[in-house]
Order: sequence, then structure tokens, then C-alpha cells
Amino acid sequence: MSVLTRSTARGVPGAGRSRRRTELDGLRAIAVTLVVAYHVSSGRVSGGVDVFLVLSGFFLVQVVSGHIRREGRVPVLRAVTRSLSRLLPTALLVLLATVVASVWVVPHSRWRELALHLLSSVTFTENARLVDEAVDYSASNAAASPMQQFWSLSIQVQVLVLAPVAVAAGAAVLRWAGWAHFARQAVVGSVALVTAASFAWSVVATATNQQQAYFSSLPRLWELGAGALVALLLRDVRPGPRSAAALGWSGVVALVACGAVLDGAHEFPGWQAGWPVLCAVAVLVAADHGGRLGVHRVLGAAPMRWLGARSYPLYLWHWPVLVLYLVHTQRETPSPRGAAAVVVLSLGLAAVTHRLVERPAGDRLRARPPVGALALVVVAALPLAATGGLVLTWLDREAARVATAADDPAYPGAAALGSPVVHTGGADGVEPLPSMSVIRDDWPRLPGATCRSEDELGWQPTGTEVCVLGSDDRPRRVVVVGDSHVAHWLPPLAAMAETHSWQVVGMVRGGCNLSTESEFIQEGWPEYEECATWRAHLVERIVSLEPDLVVSLGTRTGFGPGEESVPPGFLAAWAQLSDAGLRVIALRDSPRHVHDVPDCTARWGDTSAACEVPRSSVYTEPLLAEVEPSLPPRVSILDTSPYFCTDTTCPALIGNVRVYMDNAHVTATYMSTVRAVVEDDLLALADCALAPC
Repeated sequence: MSVLTRSTARGVPGAGRSRRRTELDGLRAIAVTLVVAYHVSSGRVSGGVDVFLVLSGFFLVQVVSGHIRREGRVPVLRAVTRSLSRLLPTALLVLLATVVASVWVVPHSRWRELALHLLSSVTFTENARLVDEAVDYSASNAAASPMQQFWSLSIQVQVLVLAPVAVAAGAAVLRWAGWAHFARQAVVGSVALVTAASFAWSVVATATNQQQAYFSSLPRLWELGAGALVALLLRDVRPGPRSAAALGWSGVVALVACGAVLDGAHEFPGWQAGWPVLCAVAVLVAADHGGRLGVHRVLGAAPMRWLGARSYPLYLWHWPVLVLYLVHTQRETPSPRGAAAVVVLSLGLAAVTHRLVERPAGDRLRARPPVGALALVVVAALPLAATGGLVLTWLDREAARVATAADDPAYPGAAALGSPVVHTGGADGVEPLPSMSVIRDDWPRLPGATCRSEDELGWQPTGTEVCVLGSDDRPRRVVVVGDSHVAHWLPPLAAMAETHSWQVVGMVRGGCNLSTESEFIQEGWPEYEECATWRAHLVERIVSLEPDLVVSLGTRTGFGPGEESVPPGFLAAWAQLSDAGLRVIALRDSPRHVHDVPDCTARWGDTSAACEVPRSSVYTEPLLAEVEPSLPPRVSILDTSPYFCTDTTCPALIGNVRVYMDNAHVTATYMSTVRAVVEDDLLALADCALAPC
């Protein structure tokens, strides 16, 4: 976060001079304290990052104004280079240390994730990476990326690089048009317009998809714009001592209370983020005008200035220290002693980094010509970027090797459940597949299919693709519809389709099933309305395809005994298809585990009992018999539990094939072996739907 790199905060430029703003060091100290404290204690969002964004906009105006005042223009290359010179030495050190520590601590199954986040962080696009992943920032746990904190720095770097370019381009246009004397009005108007537009978009985007809006640049610009407008419009405002004292103390007290009152992780950056933004603005306006009772006397105290000067490295260090501690200890939240250790270690690293790296490296880079400094920065970043790229290349090759070896008889997978040796399938000394380095990318897919969006098919678009394997002239059509647990069955169905000349149509949407109601997506969640819209038209879309067979999810397993159920919405949707004369086979759900299976096997071994789940804790044995009388005509439930479990347990490794890619999803490699055991059962249950009688 760029604002954290300034060891001394300067005032808004005016009349050719600047004054020291020591109270802003204290504001940074409070902000970073809130960020760290909330992350290690509750995982909530404090509003501290929003304060840093406001201060970044405030200081950006100072820097640009300083260049204009001294040189009469904005030297773009020098301005960008100075910003990167302050930011990159510390950022690259933290990234390097995080990568080295992660190699020792993080399981191989997460190395692709680490490589992707490394590339995004070193190129300051981490926020875009998190938008793609729709990460919940409150998830400060062992599953979070240890580089996730670079999202806010990415936004600031993007603005710091583009703003000088925009100002220089705007100045050139004004000079060309002969309107140079309107420069100040143009700047104020432009910043105000961008700020207002960004705020409006932030409100809309947060209501539409809060998790994506949280990390996006455009919904966050208004927070930097608020700080910039303070610098542009309120530079000469001097509130009286009483007003300044009230403003300053109100801003600090409200900021400290913000994280306890608002759930920022699930409400920001919409209008609710105005709370911490206004707190920062209040302190900026109050400045040091509060007299002897002003908050600046506390914020400007030596301990506050010390912490504020080190807030940038502290912000960068605390997150990987916390996440790697949680990974190492296999905890979801830190213990009181662990939390204290995380804070102390992060403070120590921040202090050392500030003294040995941040200040000397930044000073030396700024002393160099802009081109030379920029070249050094790029050269320093290249090894990390190359490391990320090489790891991804290696993982892609590993994935190709896994795909090739999947047909090897040494990997019987599900077929081994009928053999005396379930875990190895009778083949000793064989490395299990998929390898841990690529297991999290082993998603089941419909290989060789052509995918089209719903609007291309003349349907109401809901952001879902429809994938088709096989031509329309094939004699049988099978529609596979539902969420990711239905998608598990695409590989074996695709293999059967090639043998029996079926056309397979995949209609898969994460979290949504063939149902008349939501099973777990709650009203108010970003996905709720989209899923409801998709479900509302699903039956008529299936009927319009005139399939010979519909395959859907039949039950939903849980995480404890008695939690398996057939949701009422499933039965209602099946009844609609049955009334339309369609044959439906509903598949019993696959097992779910309480803990992440690849992480468990990486720690304890593939055959460890700690990574298995008892069959009795997954399945409710009398359920299928109990629900049989209530099934609509032409609807059957296929019991798939023998493909994943023995009579007593559901192993993590079957027939030398790893079964789970996380706690609930089955690997494509394993599902490709299920074809050998499911085919006869499916054909027998389908009666005449899939073959002539």
C-alpha cells in the first residue's frame, strides 16, 4: 500500500510550501493495527484498508501538485518510477520470503494456486485474480492464499501508474485547446466525476456481486477519489480548535468502532464503506488545528509515528505469516498464543524490513535516473515472475502425464472396490494419480464437447453454457443437469456415449440443481437470484431438447449421520419431467468430508484412516427404500455409494487413484474409472431409454 511507504506525511501543497502532517502517521498506525488485529482474531474486516485508499488519493494529489509546482508539468516516467521505487523493494522481499516458506509449508496440491497468485502479485493484478476466484476476504484461514493481501496494493499501483499519464494527457489537451487557465477546474471536475461514477457503480456492483466488487478496481476508485478531493478542495480549510478536535476524535473513535459494527467483508465497498472513508476524511480535515485537545497530539506521538512509518511492511508481512502459521498448525483460527506470535513476528519483520530494505533501497532507486531505476525494478521482479511461469509450465506437463497414465491397468480406480486390496488394487510400488501437484485442477469435464451460451440457443441468458457431445443425428440423447456433483458423472457418461452412440448434453451450473427450490444457497446471497432464474426455466428447456434420458442429482449428502436427504424440490422437479413423459435417473450423491482430503493425505498419507470417512457418517442407509414409494413415475434413483465406499468406509485412495480434489468434489481421473462399474447398473435401470428393447 503506497501510502504506507512515506516515512513523513506532507501537507497539501499551497503557496509553494508544505507542512509536516505527523498526525497522518498515527492514522496509518491505527489503520494497520485494526487490519492486523481483526485478521488474527476474528477474520473480520476493520475498514483500515479503506483508510489507506483514502490516504493514497490524498498523497497522490500532493505528489502530482509538487511536480507541477516545481517543473510546470508532470514527468510521467519519473512519477511512475518514484512510486515503484518506494513500493517494489519491500513487496518483492515479502513475495520472495513467502514463496520460499510456502515450499516448505504448503502442500503440493496448492502449488498451482501459489504460482498463479505469485504472478498476479508481482504484476500488481492480484485483485483481478481474486475477482476471478470470487474469494471471501473474511476467510483468513489455511485455505487462503498467502499473497492475498496484495489486492489493495494492486489497486493503488494501478492508480499511481495511470494517474500521472492521465494528468499529463489532460494537460496536453488543455494546452492544445487554449484552456490552460481552466486547469484547476478541469482537474477538480474530472476527479469529482470519476469519484461519483465509481461510487454509484460501487453501490450497484456490491448489490449484484459483493465478493467480486470487493476486490475490483472500479468500485474502489471513489475511496481514492475522496482523498484526492480533500487535497484539492479543502487544502485551505482551517476549522476552529473545537470543531477540529470534535472532527478528529470523532473520526478516530468511529474508525475503531467500524469493524465491530459493520461486516465489511460482506458489505464493502458499497455505501457502507463510507463509514471508514468519512473517518479518514475527518482526520484529514481536522489536521493539527484541534489545539491542546486535538487528536493530532495522540496521533503525532512518537510511538504512533514509529508504527505508522512501518505500517507498509507490517501490512505486507502479517498476512503470509498468519496464513502459513495456520497451514503449518492445521488450524482454522489461531490460538491466543499463536495470534500473539503472529503479531510479534510480523512487527519484527516489518521493523527490520523498514530499516534494511524499504528506506535504503527506496532512497538509492530514487537517486538514479528514472530509466535506470525502472530497469532495476523490472530486473528485480523478473526472477519471481519467471518462477511462477516455470511452475505453471511444469504443472501443465504433469497434468498431461496424468491424463496419459489414466488408462494404465495399474490404476483400476473404482474397479478395485471389488478386489481384496482396496487401497492399491493389487498393484504395489505405483505412484497414485492424479499427482498432488495437479489434483486441484482435475475437474470432471465433458471432453470433446462443443459449448454454447444459452442466448445462442434462443433461451433467456443466465450466464450458463450448454455443452454438447455428439451430433444431433445420434439415436439417443442424454441430458445431464445440475451442479458440480452432477458434473462428476460427465467423464464416464462421455465414455459410454462414444460406445453406444449417444448425444450427451451437459447443463451444469455451480450450486444449482434440477429442483424447484434452493437447497443451500440462501436468499440474499449473490448467486441466489441467478440460480432461481436458471431453475425457473430449467424444466421447459430440458423438455424442448426431447431427451431420451435425464440424469440429475438424486440425494444430497451432508457432513454427519442422518444428513443425507432427498430435497422436496428434487421430487417436485422430477414430477414435472415425468408428467412431460421423460425418463429420469437420479444419482445418489458422492461422499463429503469434513476436512480437505488432499491436505490431509499430504500430511498423513493416502491410506491414513484420518483421511477416510465412515460410510455411516455419509449415507442414511434406509433413505432410498423410504423414498421409493414417493418417486414419480419414470423416475429412479441409482445407488452410487458402492462406487466410492466399502461396507464400512469411504477411502481417499482407491485402486491407486486419489478420489477427492477437495473435501467434497471427486477427481476426473477417478470418475473416468467409474465407467467400468456404473455402466451395467445405469443401462439396467434405464430400461428402454438408452437402447432398443
